[in-house]
Amino acid sequence: MAAGLAVQQALVAALGGMAGISGVYDGPPPDAVAPYLVIGPDLIVDAGHKTGVAHEHRVVVTAWDDRPGVARLKALLGVVEAAALGLSGVWAGQRIVSARLIRMSVGGVQDGWRPGQIDLRIVTERI
Repeated sequence: MAAGLAVQQALVAALGGMAGISGVYDGPPPDAVAPYLVIGPDLIVDAGHKTGVAHEHRVVVTAWDDRPGVARLKALLGVVEAAALGLSGVWAGQRIVSARLIRMSVGGVQDGWRPGQIDLRIVTERI
């Protein structure tokens, strides 16, 4: 689980300073101001090899917006993608090896909110 927390910390650091978002959360906040980001859920599988411990993380980042239309949400997802694909360094004893986009989508309105989702594949290696 430490590898999963390391990836979450890296994402929060990369996304937390983004202009135009009210916050980055690990679950829907009760008093949210749009737009905001939620990290998770995630799935972690073994990607180890003979000489080391590694993990493949499938992480979902969801952007929530309350404005009509999808232009602002799509622009926000583009910034999230660029920040996520630029992940690097060592976080909580885990080195980020690579980050790749799996897919990006914009959903329909749910109770006045529209979600945009980006699915990422991030590989880490324990150092």
